[in-house]
Amino acid sequence: MPSAAAKVNDPTPQASPFIDVARPQAKRHIDVALLKIVAASKTSPLKVMQDYVSLAFGPGKISFKDYTLLRLFDGEFWAGTDRRTVVGPQRAATIYQAINFRLDWWGLLDNKVATGSYLAAYGFPVIPFLALYCENLKAGAAKAACDAQGLHRILTDEANYPMFGKPAEGTQSLGSIGLQRYLPAEESLETCEGRVVTLDAFIDQLRTHYPTGYLFQKLVLPHADIRAVCGDRLATVRMITLRDEAGPRLFRACWKIPAGANTADNYWRKGNLLAKLDIAQGRVLRVLSGSGLDLAQHDRHPDTNAPLIGFQIPHWQRMLDTVIEAARLMQHVPLIGWDIAALDEGPIIVEMNERPDFTLPQLADGRGILEPELMDFMMVQQHKFAEYKKANWRTFKDL
Repeated sequence: MPSAAAKVNDPTPQASPFIDVARPQAKRHIDVALLKIVAASKTSPLKVMQDYVSLAFGPGKISFKDYTLLRLFDGEFWAGTDRRTVVGPQRAATIYQAINFRLDWWGLLDNKVATGSYLAAYGFPVIPFLALYCENLKAGAAKAACDAQGLHRILTDEANYPMFGKPAEGTQSLGSIGLQRYLPAEESLETCEGRVVTLDAFIDQLRTHYPTGYLFQKLVLPHADIRAVCGDRLATVRMITLRDEAGPRLFRACWKIPAGANTADNYWRKGNLLAKLDIAQGRVLRVLSGSGLDLAQHDRHPDTNAPLIGFQIPHWQRMLDTVIEAARLMQHVPLIGWDIAALDEGPIIVEMNERPDFTLPQLADGRGILEPELMDFMMVQQHKFAEYKKANWRTFKDL
C-alpha cells in the first residue's frame, strides 16, 4: 500500500515553522502575465485585453488574476461554454450573501467544533474530537487544554496517535498538520510527512497563532480503493448543495486528490489534483493540476501511477444521500459546500462551508456557475430575504 508521502531524510528536529498559517503569495506582474498569455494564445496584447475587459464588466466580475488563474484566455479549455458565467471571488461574495442571507447562522458554520458537534448530535457521521485547545478558558477539562501544560499532556499521550490537528476557525487547511507519533526520547513529534519537530516548538506555534481555538482529531484512513490511488491521505469530495421548497439537491461536485508531499487535499497546495466527476455515478472524467499557464491534465496519479480516469469513488450514493440529508437539516443555509470523504465503513463529513470556493467546480467542470439553475435560485432567495426583512424589520431598521 503506498504511503502518503515519501519520508524526509532529516532526523534532526526542526525549530522552523512547519504549519502553514497563510497561503504563499507570489508577486504578480500584469505585464509579464500578459506577455505569457499572448504567447500561449497566439494573439495580440490588444485582443487579450479586450477579451479580459469584456469579462471584467460582465456578470462574473472577473479580475485579471481570475482571468489568468482560471485560464479564461484559453478558448479550447472553455469550449462550448459561456465564459461570462464564470465568477471570481468578488462576484462569489455577493452570491453567498444573496442566498445565505441568514447571517446569524454563519458563525455556526465558521467554527469546526460547533459544526462537528451539531451534525453529530443529529447522527451524521463526523470525525470525533480527541481534544481541544483554547487559552480563553481558565481551566481545561480532561479533553480541553488552556495552556502549554495542557497541550503537553495532549501531545505526549501516545493513545492519541496518529492524529490530525487544525484550527477551530479557519479555511483552506491553513494551520493543519498530521501527526504520526510522539517520540519520547527526542521530546519531539513526527508528522505524517516524516518530519521531526520539537514538542516545545509545536506548542509555541499553536500558542502564537491559534490561542483561541485548535482541535485534534483521530487521523482516519480513506477507503482502500482510494489508498491504492493516493496513499493514506483523505481525498475529499466537494459537494455543493442547494436547498429550496422541494428539498435539497446536488448542484456541483468535484474531487480533491492529494499528491506529492501534501497531507491536506486543498487544491492551492502545489502538486495536488482536482477531478471532474460524473455526478450521477461518481466516476472521474478528467483530472487537472495547477492553474492558468501551469494547468495540466493527468491520466494517472503522479505518486502511485494508479489510473485516475474512470475511477469510481466508493460509497458514492451513500455520500450523496448523506449530504442531502445534512443539507435538509441546515434549512437556514440553502447553499453549502460539503467536504465529504469515503472510508472503508462508509462516508464521513469532514467540513461544511457557507461560502464554498466556486473556483474548484468551475475549473474542474470547465464551465461557470452562473447558469439558469443558480440564477433562478438566487432570485427566489432574494424574494425570501425581502420577506424576512419585512417580518424582522426591528433587526434591520438600524442597518
